[in-house]
Amino acid sequence: MANFDLSKYIPVHKRIAEFYEKYPDGRIVTEIVKLNEDSGFVCIKASAFRNRDDAEPSATGHAFEVRGQGYVNTTSFIENGETSAVGRALANLGFKIDNGIASREEMQKVERMSSNPTKSNGANGSHKQHGRVVSQSVS
Repeated sequence: MANFDLSKYIPVHKRIAEFYEKYPDGRIVTEIVKLNEDSGFVCIKASAFRNRDDAEPSATGHAFEVRGQGYVNTTSFIENGETSAVGRALANLGFKIDNGIASREEMQKVERMSSNPTKSNGANGSHKQHGRVVSQSVS
């Protein structure tokens, strides 16, 4: 079992709320960098833009998840990875980092992985890549 206090970590939704308070014309864009449907591996990139018209993001963040690692990831591993990537992008932009860059959701992942380790199943993305998807977050 992991040895840390989850209450000391900020949930991503608080970073998102603060971002839109400070940058009401900002945007957060997420994209799937790599998806391996066979192994259930997903890597997601989030980009935070201070203004809608900015050509380049002010900050980015990445996260990965594996389908089936923990209860939530049985059905929502992509959504879970997206949340973590957004949290990291906003932390890299300086939002809610008093106790570090990791969000509560990321530390829950650490807790999941340390209490329920799984064998490596090719989740490093070495199998066939199933394309690249770009989407706008509606958070």
